[in-house]
Amino acid sequence: MEGPLDAVRRTTAEVAEVAERVKINRAAISSLVREGKLREDSVRSLDLSKWDETDHLDPSQDAHLDNDTRCQYLFAVDAINFCFWPDGELEYEHVAGGLKESVRRTGGACVSSESLAKVTGPELRGWLSWPRPLPQERERARLLNELGGALNAHFGGRASEMVRRAGGSASELVRLILAHLPGFRDACVYRGRQVFLYKRAQILVGDLYGSFRGQGLGAFRDVGKLTMFADYRVPVTLLELGVLEYDADLARRVRAREEIASGSEEEVEIRALTVHAVEVILEEMREAFEDKALVPKSIELDWFLWREGENRREVSDPHHRALTVFY
Repeated sequence: MEGPLDAVRRTTAEVAEVAERVKINRAAISSLVREGKLREDSVRSLDLSKWDETDHLDPSQDAHLDNDTRCQYLFAVDAINFCFWPDGELEYEHVAGGLKESVRRTGGACVSSESLAKVTGPELRGWLSWPRPLPQERERARLLNELGGALNAHFGGRASEMVRRAGGSASELVRLILAHLPGFRDACVYRGRQVFLYKRAQILVGDLYGSFRGQGLGAFRDVGKLTMFADYRVPVTLLELGVLEYDADLARRVRAREEIASGSEEEVEIRALTVHAVEVILEEMREAFEDKALVPKSIELDWFLWREGENRREVSDPHHRALTVFY
């Protein structure tokens, strides 16, 4: 049976074969890998495995919080890790960092399953210390309610129990997340065929892997099966690198900050081709690099491309805008 991560790779590749509004420039990928920023000698000096822990709980500073609480926190963050752009000042660091401070203040009580199961929108806003209603505030609260309810019903209230039941498999943990948390089922239909992306489910597993440094609750023997996480920021980075190309009308609409309908062909093409482009870059690396050990995992390349985009977000062109709960 095809696993969820194989389904992401297969269906995004199928979209790439027929996409009309977004294209992958393979010549640009070859140049990037053989002569540019991702050539072998450059990658040797880059720490592509670095996970950005700035906005998350830090074991060195939060020793009073146990691993179960850190795990609970990551599940809560990624339940609401989507669609910040409607508030021009809200970014991921405000959500992850705000919840982190609330966990510190409450000793983790705010992310207990009981608390998550009943939190309201205004209460969530208070946890994050955000001065006005959050975008999709009620929906964010509902997704936390869903998380708390599922943990209570099936995992003794503990997200760490779901992780343990995955038995050290990233693919199995993604499957469990999708089975028990409908809000993570990031899929759509493109020209009559299902396309699977599973961004928040995958990034949750990636955050566990990064936060626990691949040990304990973050030890996944198949973490390399995760794909990149189809979001807003990485497509901009790939556009700037010449790897992705939008047709003239889509490029105009994105630059004009026009909203693009969630699930529309152009939105699906942006996301699917971003996933597939990273896979093509990795294929090129495997072919070009003499030292195969330098070829990163998909999620490590995602982390690098995302950091590049974050570092340039004040000077880069706008990202596409879609109102969604998936990213």
